[in-house]
Amino acid sequence: MTPVPKVALLAAAVLALATVSAAPAVASPPAHTYYVSPAGADAGHGTSKHPFRHIQRCADLMTAGDTCVIQPGVYRETVRSARSGTAQAPITYRASGPGVVIDGADPVTGWQQVSGTELTGLQAQDPTLTGSEFAAGVAAGTVFRADVTMPADLPGVQVFRGAGMAPEAAWPHAGDDPAHPALASADSGTQTTLGDDALGQPAGYWVGARLTSHNWFVSETGRVTSSAPGSVTAASLPACVGLSPNQRNLYSLSDKLALIGRTGEWFYDTTAHRLYMQLGSASAGSDVTVKQRTFGFDLSGRSYLSVDGFGLHGTSIKTSDTSAHLTLNGLNARYVSAYSDLAVDPGKVTPADACDVLTAGETTSGILLRGQNNTLSNSTIAYSAGNGVLVAGTANTVSNTLITDTDYLGSYAAGINVLGSAHQLLHNTIVGSGRSSINIDNKVAGTAASGIRMAYNDLGDYGRLVNDVGAIYICCGVNLAGTRIDHNTMHDAAPVAAAAPAPGVYLDLGTYNGLIDNNVTWNRTTYGVVLINPNGASASGTKVIANTSGTDSKALSLFGGTYSGIEVTNNLGTVDSVPGATLTGNLPNSGAGFVNPATHDFSVTASSPARNAGVVRSPYTDGSTDPAPTVGAYQFGAPVWQAGAHLAETTVQGESFSSGSGVNTRTGASGTVFGSFDGGDWVGYSAVDFGAGKDTLRLSIATDDPYAGQRIDVRIGSLTGPSIGTLTVNATGGFDNFSSQYAPIVRTSGVHDVYLVALGTGPGVGDVDTVSFGSVAP
Repeated sequence: MTPVPKVALLAAAVLALATVSAAPAVASPPAHTYYVSPAGADAGHGTSKHPFRHIQRCADLMTAGDTCVIQPGVYRETVRSARSGTAQAPITYRASGPGVVIDGADPVTGWQQVSGTELTGLQAQDPTLTGSEFAAGVAAGTVFRADVTMPADLPGVQVFRGAGMAPEAAWPHAGDDPAHPALASADSGTQTTLGDDALGQPAGYWVGARLTSHNWFVSETGRVTSSAPGSVTAASLPACVGLSPNQRNLYSLSDKLALIGRTGEWFYDTTAHRLYMQLGSASAGSDVTVKQRTFGFDLSGRSYLSVDGFGLHGTSIKTSDTSAHLTLNGLNARYVSAYSDLAVDPGKVTPADACDVLTAGETTSGILLRGQNNTLSNSTIAYSAGNGVLVAGTANTVSNTLITDTDYLGSYAAGINVLGSAHQLLHNTIVGSGRSSINIDNKVAGTAASGIRMAYNDLGDYGRLVNDVGAIYICCGVNLAGTRIDHNTMHDAAPVAAAAPAPGVYLDLGTYNGLIDNNVTWNRTTYGVVLINPNGASASGTKVIANTSGTDSKALSLFGGTYSGIEVTNNLGTVDSVPGATLTGNLPNSGAGFVNPATHDFSVTASSPARNAGVVRSPYTDGSTDPAPTVGAYQFGAPVWQAGAHLAETTVQGESFSSGSGVNTRTGASGTVFGSFDGGDWVGYSAVDFGAGKDTLRLSIATDDPYAGQRIDVRIGSLTGPSIGTLTVNATGGFDNFSSQYAPIVRTSGVHDVYLVALGTGPGVGDVDTVSFGSVAP
């Protein structure tokens, strides 16, 4: 064989290299942008001129890098993305404006007036209908019925009139705000029987009705098995606490046709698949819808996908344990989860015990943010029977989100419920919860919650329905190694019993290894910034550093048990001393020299004894311009940090009204407030600028406890103009204790005259410092 010359080999190699270099690269398919419109057709091409009708049509077609742009309108569907995107080419669902809403409810049609003949037949089956409010409504011609089939997978029935949730018929009549239902208060009780002199109905009247009870730290539901004048018995209730009024037992009775007695109230017959409702006329039922779908987006098993700018009504978003790198941004979600019966959560991981009902809704309700490296941000969530958000898995983030009126059934669900590790909960505002704002419960989360950051959150108005709560509540025996709780404001607790525990952070039943620093509390945060309760067992390794108790004297409470390795440093407020806790640099908050407690500015003045009184504990005490750190959560000379979601707001001073009736002004809060605001009174403000659109009302308001629960209507254009929202006023503990209270409003843009009208006839609705209209902004 003749050898090939080296020069020939070199030439062949160069030619081969040139040939390879000249070969065309394999390109990714070009990204597509599809369009969807209520006026479109799924048989179209999905272009801007020929859009699809349903978002699901986009979801079926899109591949990595594609975008679906949705035009304003209401979409009644569950969107299931057929594919995932990639890190370089995510799939995007983008609303083209704020009017894009995925609705979980469908219209109810076929309303028929309930006749006298039909009433006679119903009374033969249920004698309690005789002489009932329902019977009176039938006689007046105001009660109607429609056939409605409910999907088997829904956990309960939810009915809407327009954008608002209609109340299920109940005793007492619940009212129109599910987060502030009217409840009765028991006089006495045993394990399964409660007594109330107001229950004057004859024996057997309540049999079969649903009893909902909120007692001490437990909420539970059960069916009444027997009743007598003055009492009801639900024999199958769990043995966790029972119905004895331990620091009050608030309760209601429902799921009984006879209880329909107010316009908008409803009852659903599960056997006949029939919805009864007091409407007034058949045409009044034209805006009634019933929930049919639990989720607007099901992103289970999907990755690298973005959902941006959507409204959600009566529905939620679901991810799964295998979902990753999902982005949920700019959502406006209302009524995300609904159910009326409290059942043991299917995600419970502990052995069965009598208190398992506490877990109801913990892993099944709210926006379900499961998986890894997913983000929910710049969003608003209002109203949920359970969670606002569930965070489960690893390294998920919830940031810059406003969450209001959650857990209105009072279980261990919360504004944010946390399972897993390495999550980030940052700059959120969570106000209004039946129990806690943020919750970690070992019954569903296990005993490890490591590497989690909860920081710069504003948490308030927690504990509406039960006692023994915390703005951040963690139980039981949970190891918090690597978890940090810092720079949160926690305030305006609403415990059912004023003396019950309602601290800022509550580490219950042996939870350990926490790091809690630079937090601030005020107004009814009983037991201080932090409460540790080993309950006779042991607690170890927790560090409580540089926290400030603004109005309550206590910064740290340590209940009975065994402690080891507890560090208590530089806290402003009294702290408990026990063996196993090292106390350094702490000061009482009496005479602390706060800048302006009336406006919740608990940074300290130049003359404060807290200056230069702390010990160096870097990084938790960094920032002071003095030689030594300041005791408490604000270092003197450093910028005053802010907590909570960022709302772009238009704010007017309450006293700057241009017209009004029945009110007067006085000195208070930020300078001047208006008061003497009683039922029927009103104030008007000229030319309020809502800009490109606001969807949230925030009032800085104060009221004494006996006057709580009254409502303020917001109207635009004139005193009798359209209502854009209604705020139910929470108690603040006095007319000088102002708090920020929130209510969703119809998204409104442009310049309008605005009127605040106190509904009803009751006195003392509240004194108002500021009126703000806003929306969450990045």
